[in-house]
Amino acid sequence: MNIQAELISIGNELLSGRTLNTHGRDLGEALAAIGLQLSRDTTIPDDIPVIGSAVDEALARVDLVFASGGLGPTIDDITRDALAKLLNQKVVIDQPTVDYLKEWYEQRGRTITLASTRQAQVLESAVVLPNSVGAAPGQRIELPQKKILFVLPGPPNEFNAILSEEIIPWLKKRYADARPRLVRVVCTQGIGESDIVTILEATGYEPQGIDLGFYPGMGKVEIRLAAAPGHEARIEEAEQTLRELLAGHLELS
Repeated sequence: MNIQAELISIGNELLSGRTLNTHGRDLGEALAAIGLQLSRDTTIPDDIPVIGSAVDEALARVDLVFASGGLGPTIDDITRDALAKLLNQKVVIDQPTVDYLKEWYEQRGRTITLASTRQAQVLESAVVLPNSVGAAPGQRIELPQKKILFVLPGPPNEFNAILSEEIIPWLKKRYADARPRLVRVVCTQGIGESDIVTILEATGYEPQGIDLGFYPGMGKVEIRLAAAPGHEARIEEAEQTLRELLAGHLELS
């Protein structure tokens, strides 16, 4: 099973450098843990045509699309409008979310306003995903050809709460047969990437069916081996051979 996903992060503040975008890291890790793959991470501005085209193109490529950001109460929070236009759907008020927002604001000594209720707007076909740590809920929109569009708020704590509490459990049920890729890690020290590659090439080390990744930093290189589920013997053999070839350069435990 090879289910791929794309993330579209929406917000001028992400492109200007004012806000650090951590969604790709968090989503990629969460999906990999249940056997799904984040294949692309795109950041775009708050612009209705750009949002529409980015989501449309992503849905043409993969089964799962995550769009984050632009769900707040201000005039530049236009993600709902862009998606409604793309999917030819109405934007409606979700009354349970309005009730939740009233209580949410009261607990903080504030009164809900008409602008605040904008955060309760969802697409008419959406399944509303509760936001346990913030205001605007997430949305799950099921589309033709088994495509799924998830819409999430931008703040990382809210994004991750909805992801872990609502989306990942649902995906685990939907793709119950998915299995995480096998991963092994070999860490070296005192040797650079180019020297490691020279050693491996000189010995003809090129394990079949194994993806190799090299991640240098602070005098060390982390080598990650990855393989499809069911190839335990193959990846264990590749790891053992790699350790033997680099025996004089392995990081001390």
